Amino acid sequence: MSKSKQRKPTAFRVEDVELFEPSVSPAPIVTETAPLPVPRVRAMPDLGRGLRWGTILIGALGGLVSLAASLWLYDWALSLIARDDWIGWAAVGLLGLVFFALLMIILREAAGLARLGRLGKIRHEADDAARQNDKPLAMDVAARLKRLYGVRKDLTWGLARLAEYEHDIMNADELLRLSERTLVAPLDPYARGIVAASAKRVSVVTAVSPGALIDMLFVGTENLRMLRRLATLYGARPGTLSLLKLARMVLTHIVLTGGIALGDDVIQQVIGHGLTAKLSARLGEGLFNGALTTRIGIAAIDVCRPLPYIESQRPRFRELVAEVAGVR
Repeated sequence: MSKSKQRKPTAFRVEDVELFEPSVSPAPIVTETAPLPVPRVRAMPDLGRGLRWGTILIGALGGLVSLAASLWLYDWALSLIARDDWIGWAAVGLLGLVFFALLMIILREAAGLARLGRLGKIRHEADDAARQNDKPLAMDVAARLKRLYGVRKDLTWGLARLAEYEHDIMNADELLRLSERTLVAPLDPYARGIVAASAKRVSVVTAVSPGALIDMLFVGTENLRMLRRLATLYGARPGTLSLLKLARMVLTHIVLTGGIALGDDVIQQVIGHGLTAKLSARLGEGLFNGALTTRIGIAAIDVCRPLPYIESQRPRFRELVAEVAGVR
């Protein structure tokens, strides 16, 4: 009986495979289980999308419209100046006033965006200083807060106390605690009052309004008004663009924290099962809209507040909803 050639198990290619003779069965080979190689995940090749003709078309049309409007305005202004009478000069003066007002609006929007970004930067640095116990960074946060609230007459006492004791504190957490106690905590009750007042207005109006469209318009307007008042309270004074940016930040905060879910079970837990069972459909809808406004207000306070909650207590949703519903 001929011996078949055997070789140790190893990695091989297809052409390396050796066939056994048909009359001879291969001897069983005992091998150790080797770990399978982990396949490498290759990055998806960049296939590219080529030229975006739709974007090119929209950009070209926008450029043509802007150029045509500029030429028309230029010719119109020259024709007014060529009149050399009071009508032409009055029109030129009004046109200059229009450009000046447009410039001031642009500057106001830019300043509003800058102030909103300043609040976010202070909050970010305060979080880092508290987490790392960084005294120089905490002192920078205190200095930024003093510049932010330096013109506020309602915070004069807090500014004086912070300037008096900040150099005697050796710990970053204690300095942030003092900054919150003297400058930010006195603003929190006003913020709570703004949220409660807006939620009450939304509840009452949506409970008595005759149509859903009126409800939507009023709820949206009142929530934007609440966001503006909260941001102004904490030092942002937003314009239109910064207000829209703030609204986006608040909605993002609500989605990330997972706190938008409101329903009958939440309302019943707040004001009781018996009372909600006796409410009419319109009153229940008004209470629901008020609770939604309350949740948006709490998220807006979290976004606009320049310091994290260190020793102050964050507004509680259930307490505010109970206050809006008039339940104690």
